[in-house]
Amino acid sequence: MIRRRLLLALALALSATPAAATIDVGGRTLPVIDMHLHPGDYATMAPGGKAFITQNLPPAFALYAPALLDRLSDPYAPHVGIAAQTALAGVDHAVLFAVYTHHTTGYYANETLEGDLYDARNVATADGAPWAWGFASVNFDDWAGDLAGDRLAALRSYFTEHPDRFIGIKLAHAHQQVPFTDPAYQGVYEVAAEVGVPVLLHTGFSPFPGAQLDPAYYDPLGLEAVVTAFDGAHGPARVDFVLSHVGQGDARAVAHALDLAAAHPNVWLEISALNRPLQVDLDGHPATGTEPQYPAVLAAIRARGLIGRTLFATDGPQYSGAVRAYLGRMVAGMQGAGYTTDEIAAVLAGNFRRLFLHSS
Repeated sequence: MIRRRLLLALALALSATPAAATIDVGGRTLPVIDMHLHPGDYATMAPGGKAFITQNLPPAFALYAPALLDRLSDPYAPHVGIAAQTALAGVDHAVLFAVYTHHTTGYYANETLEGDLYDARNVATADGAPWAWGFASVNFDDWAGDLAGDRLAALRSYFTEHPDRFIGIKLAHAHQQVPFTDPAYQGVYEVAAEVGVPVLLHTGFSPFPGAQLDPAYYDPLGLEAVVTAFDGAHGPARVDFVLSHVGQGDARAVAHALDLAAAHPNVWLEISALNRPLQVDLDGHPATGTEPQYPAVLAAIRARGLIGRTLFATDGPQYSGAVRAYLGRMVAGMQGAGYTTDEIAAVLAGNFRRLFLHSS
């Protein structure tokens, strides 16, 4: 017991959060919004997700994964929680996700997230907005008939009853094991159109056991019909779609994400989880490069004229300091790709404010 307490204390001490940082770019202090953060509870993680995370911890800490992960994934845990990690990184605002991914990572229910968003510690920052907003999600297991209707009604209620806190819908096709072309999603898009919120969609590979590896589940090429149907010109209302991870891992999915955004003004790109190398090349063969994806993706976004619809995110918290490290990489990557300071400011916060808060 003593050894356990000492190791846990050491782990927390090593990840303790210093005073808040700020992001200085070109002599300007820029606001930052991280729109992809996962609160969590070890008890509701899927067994495969627990095993995947535990096996990637240093051996000395693997035994203490439940306690460590509970603290890192708690929005308000002192020193190491998500709010502390955003403060360390110089991030002003966060977006926290509900997820229903029972087959891969586990779940974090909408009602649990609601409690986080209305927690007294979710205080307004200097701009008057709360520290965190939330994206609701929906469970697609046993999706049929009255049950589907009840879940859609519940999803709708978060936006009609809590519009100051719930501002988007989060879906993860590869994790939820439903392909992009499955008509089961139609009702979710209709809810989004009705209440006027964007839909964020996981695109690209996922490293978690149980995630679907067939391109039908992660390649945004399969979204073209839905994007067109909800572009505002072919139906009663427009829905904006955010392609999380820009198809990462598969060069074909990355190209399709860029093409979709270039062709449709209701498609946005979210640049989290781009620090890994490609796994599949444009010909569908295993990729051999070891360089991270983000320099090429950021350069392609600029070349295609898509900076104005690109959103910063980290897919954190992962581990203490991960949000800060990823933000630094993305800023350096944008500078290396020739982004101006105004363009970097737009990616870090301005574009988010236009899309989700309807402000300049």
